Amino acid sequence: MQAYYRYNLPAHLLLLLAILSASFACLANNQTQTDLVRVADDISQIIASNHYNPTELLGPQYLQLQEDVKHAARAAQSQNEFISNFNTLWKEGPFSHVNLAVSERNAAATADFYDSFKIGGGGAKLTWQADIAVLTVNTMMGSDTIEEIAMAYRDIASKGAKALIIDLRQNEGGAFAIVPLVSHLLTQALDSGMFVSRQWNSAHQKPPTKQDILALKPWSGWSIKSFWRDVQAVPLTRIQFVPMAPHFGGPVYLLTSQKSASATEFAIDALANLPQVTIIGERSAGKMLSQKMFDVTGSLLLSLPIADYYSTRVGRIEGKGIAPDIAVPANAAMEMAMAIANGADPTTVNIEENIDKITDNTPLYLFGSMNNWGKNWSDTPKFDYRGNGHYVAKIQLKQGTWEFKIAPMNWSFDYGAKKGSEAAYIGNDTKLIKQANSKNITLTVKNDTELEMILNISTAKQAMLLIDSLKPILPCTPSMRTNQNTPCNIY
Repeated sequence: MQAYYRYNLPAHLLLLLAILSASFACLANNQTQTDLVRVADDISQIIASNHYNPTELLGPQYLQLQEDVKHAARAAQSQNEFISNFNTLWKEGPFSHVNLAVSERNAAATADFYDSFKIGGGGAKLTWQADIAVLTVNTMMGSDTIEEIAMAYRDIASKGAKALIIDLRQNEGGAFAIVPLVSHLLTQALDSGMFVSRQWNSAHQKPPTKQDILALKPWSGWSIKSFWRDVQAVPLTRIQFVPMAPHFGGPVYLLTSQKSASATEFAIDALANLPQVTIIGERSAGKMLSQKMFDVTGSLLLSLPIADYYSTRVGRIEGKGIAPDIAVPANAAMEMAMAIANGADPTTVNIEENIDKITDNTPLYLFGSMNNWGKNWSDTPKFDYRGNGHYVAKIQLKQGTWEFKIAPMNWSFDYGAKKGSEAAYIGNDTKLIKQANSKNITLTVKNDTELEMILNISTAKQAMLLIDSLKPILPCTPSMRTNQNTPCNIY
């Protein structure tokens, strides 16, 4: 009888406990929103103090976006939800290279990390089609990518290639791998352009020209950290490529797509100066700024553009992109380049838009906002092939809205959503398409949980994705740890 009354409280006490619980939950939610509003204010201040052109921050698009970010901070139920919404808003922002992420490293440590970063191989790969060399460069990041490009040019020289195809269709940028990519094709120094800092834009009402940099010493070095420091310290930074041996002087066909962005556009524009280079494919992304990392309240890292770029050939690239010499769909560019390299007249080439079917041994990965689109490699799950066209991956997600696609490491293709059908739901099948520049898939997770994603490939252009919830992720408490110094693992 005593036990019965101990656990069966009177109704008025139960009501009081419910009211108190709701109050505490409301207070916690209010605290989260207060913290996120502080983060939004911190971001606004960082942008105001470091953006390359203060005048751009007075435009109606930026001012509206600033209000939208504050609204997102007030509405978000968690930090992850705010980060996801922030990055979604900035995809349509007035300038590129703005991103927010949780980071294990602060900004200074991240810069040091990038200076010694290696992607682990595969950034650049050389293949041959008879006597035509095909150099596929998937990233401009990594000291190992730089060496792979240098080795490729040595191989091209030793084998006497008739022509060179450089494939940048899946390359969204990076850093100094552009140097050997361009320099081995030069016979003399090339002034390709200039980075324009806040100092110039604060003092001038006109864009710079080539004449403004001729008296400047060209920037040189291999340190991203040093470049970020130097580009902010002066009004203009002169960019000059100098020849590297061995030199390749044959015809070059440069393949581009709407994904070709940032440092990749830097390389495309520089190579466009050379008479032996023909650009084939699509107009590039028009995202050509130099970004730097900044620490934000709450162990967050903000990527922000600190310098604009002006080409000596075409002027500003940001927001415009680089037009190809021969415009064809990106997935038809290789066929066109091969035909021309083998002597065909480009006006007579019959192009068919073929998308290769995926093979059973193609490794697929989940790239998205939950792992900073693969930059947080430890949080990027690989799909296991189970036979009969089925791939399976598991991932733990926190509460919030996430965006993702499914693709191989080199992004030679990707599975995404059709326009207007971006939302995926736990427990339901979602139709995906295998198509360049498909839309990101969005998934809203109401509670921290572990998910199983089952990809069923049915045709070359469509697939079905089923997302199942396996179990919620329990909060980690000291009693769950094997000792007080080890992290909590919940299975």
